[in-house]
Amino acid sequence: MMQRQLLKKLSFRPPNGVTQFNQRREMHSRNKKAMELIAKGWSALKEVDRVVDYCELNDHRLIPLLRAAKENFELALDADNSNTHARFWLSKLHLKYHVPGACRATGAALLIEAANMGDPDAQYELGCKLRVENEYVQSDQ
Repeated sequence: MMQRQLLKKLSFRPPNGVTQFNQRREMHSRNKKAMELIAKGWSALKEVDRVVDYCELNDHRLIPLLRAAKENFELALDADNSNTHARFWLSKLHLKYHVPGACRATGAALLIEAANMGDPDAQYELGCKLRVENEYVQSDQ
């Protein structure tokens, strides 16, 4: 009986309202902001992809959407510099779309950085580009 009372006194119990150590990893606010900006840019690119079949590649009606996508991806990189998704989509924007101020060298550098940082989409895209540009690789290999 006495041992039980002693163990109760020695055992640690947090007071009511105080929680134990939370082991779940929460998303940082800058990651949330970066993901929001990436989602906005991605939706602008999806809208461009939806209407690009019905107009020319450098149509003036696409420019506001492309500028918005580029600005959102750049803001996402400013918010979280280690975000590989923002790097990958910004590189794709520079390489594939006719955005005002697009630079293929910048797009290639961003793609290589995203692939080196471990983004699987960037690694796949880089592998596809290297395969297409390599004259010693046959298409059936």
